[in-house]
Amino acid sequence: MALTITLYIFSALAGLAIGSFLNVVIYRLPKGTFFSKARSFCPNCGAPIKAYDNIPVISYLILKGKCRNCHASISPRYPLIEALNCILWVVNFAVYGISWMTIIYDILVSVLIVVAMIDFDTFEIPDSSNVTILLLGLITFFPISGVSWQSKLIGCVCISVPLFIIALFGGMGLGDVKLFFVLGLLFGWQKVLVIFLISVVIGAVASLIFMAVRKRNEGEETLEDGQSAEDENVSADALEENISDKADLSQAKLTVDGQAEEDKAAGTETVAESAQSEEFGDNSQSIDGAQNDEDAEEGEDDVPSKAIPFGPFIALATLITVYLGDLIIKGYTNLIF
Repeated sequence: MALTITLYIFSALAGLAIGSFLNVVIYRLPKGTFFSKARSFCPNCGAPIKAYDNIPVISYLILKGKCRNCHASISPRYPLIEALNCILWVVNFAVYGISWMTIIYDILVSVLIVVAMIDFDTFEIPDSSNVTILLLGLITFFPISGVSWQSKLIGCVCISVPLFIIALFGGMGLGDVKLFFVLGLLFGWQKVLVIFLISVVIGAVASLIFMAVRKRNEGEETLEDGQSAEDENVSADALEENISDKADLSQAKLTVDGQAEEDKAAGTETVAESAQSEEFGDNSQSIDGAQNDEDAEEGEDDVPSKAIPFGPFIALATLITVYLGDLIIKGYTNLIF
């Protein structure tokens, strides 16, 4: 009992420490500075992070999510990744106990976190992550995973090859294809099919939610633009009525003061109408220019906003399969037969 509790504590602490390292990998790997010997630093002020400010989760809570030097806000994603890796390592030990597969899955879940975060940030899956999973698959060719080598070889190609053909036509990225190849080598054909189906379902649901939210936001923006245009038209109408009233008063004064004053007032009215025309022209140009700027900004924002990375869905589906894959396969088999 004491040994089990000790191993749980060890798994939690090790998971936290590795989770802190994952933040470094996620930040540096896409920038090509992973092998830099420079210490971790604040992205805002560049001040090096002290060792006592680099304790996973705890330092974030003590500093209240801000840099000690410049007081800039620190993304909550850092402690969340540390906590997530810690939880998954504890769950691995709870499910698989003292075994080689616990170590294999500890490494796997950490790599999947890196894959999900980097793909979410850059729309790319690093080859180094796929190579790491490939090594895990080669290690489990020995009889420690309960999956035959024949199933592993079939798993390499049963999903990756069809996806590779789709990728040739621009349907998806090659990083996703490579990821399914190495996952097939690790899990075998049955579980990689489960991973694929779950990832597609999760991806479809997430895409529908994303499109619904984006459509609603676009509708709100259109409504706001229409309201602004209506307000501008009301202001223009009020200005025109005000000028018209002043013109009527001037005309009444002309009738009383005589023909000479009438000519003078007529000249004044002409100047007023000219000023009105110029003012309306300036307002129109200003409104058109602002509208063009908004359209340009919307055009720039639409390009990235319509893309959804698939890597996070594959990672989530893989985690589900790690813990529930056997139950899913058994339930499906019982349903069919």
